[in-house]
Amino acid sequence: MKRFLAPMAILSSFLFLMGMGELGGTAPPNKVPSPEKNFSVKVTDREGIQTSLSQFSQGGKIFLAGKRGSATVTVPFEKISQIQFQAAEGNEIPAKLTLKTREGLEMRVDKRSKFYGKADFGTFQIDAKDLKAVSFTP
Repeated sequence: MKRFLAPMAILSSFLFLMGMGELGGTAPPNKVPSPEKNFSVKVTDREGIQTSLSQFSQGGKIFLAGKRGSATVTVPFEKISQIQFQAAEGNEIPAKLTLKTREGLEMRVDKRSKFYGKADFGTFQIDAKDLKAVSFTP
C-alpha cells in the first residue's frame, strides 16, 4: 500500500497543477474583459498601425498602473488625454501621460501588461511593449 502512495500523490499533484494552467494567463483571443466603464481610444502600435477601440482597459481595469519612482501608482483613464510609450528599458516601458488638465506625468509600465479593447472588426489585445501611443477620445 505504501508503495502506491508516493506515485499517487505525485500524479494527483501533477493533475491539480495542470488544471491551473489558465490562472493568471491571457484571455482567449476572441474574448476581452468587460471593463466597468466604456472608454474609446485610438491605439497606435510600434508598426504605426492605428486602431479605434471601445471598452479599452489595462488587464480589465480602467486605470493605468505602473511605477513612479519607488511608488506604485494608478491613474484613472478619465483623467488621461494621451499616453506616449517609449522604448522598453528592461522589464519596464517609460510612459509619458498628458492629463486632461494638460499636465504631464511620467511613469513606468510593466512591458508584459496587456491592454484590451473591441474594434469594429473584432477583439483586440496588445502588450505594453508593442504600444506606441494611446489617445482617449472625448
